[in-house]
Amino acid sequence: MSQETIDPRFAIGVTEMDHEHAHWIALIEKFRATASGHLSDRIGIDAARQALQHLADYTKTHFASEERLLKACKYPALAEHQQKHRELTAAVARLAEEISQRKTDTTPLKLNLLVTVWLLEHIMAEDRKYARHIIAYRAKA
Repeated sequence: MSQETIDPRFAIGVTEMDHEHAHWIALIEKFRATASGHLSDRIGIDAARQALQHLADYTKTHFASEERLLKACKYPALAEHQQKHRELTAAVARLAEEISQRKTDTTPLKLNLLVTVWLLEHIMAEDRKYARHIIAYRAKA
């Protein structure tokens, strides 16, 4: 994985997670570009499915990495954070199924809304909570 630079709006102050978030956001943008307006033909669907699979795979990798860090730093709300990760993973899986089965033309819109809400609520709120904990934890070490 390359070391993308995080948009300062999404930086949480934990370097390794900021790099992972930057990579995750780049994959989201790749999916958006691939899926935007191209889900009406087989080539577009296949490209969107592949981009979404890369996104889903990296999401699992990132969540595992983040959860290992939270456990190592004794984050008291780890279980709740893991639940939020499971909910997002399930939502992405549902969207992948919609794309695969061409259930709806609104799937790109749904993903854009999911990502926007998740970025705003998860990275900017939930991840900033653990960031404060990790920064304080590391300062004591």
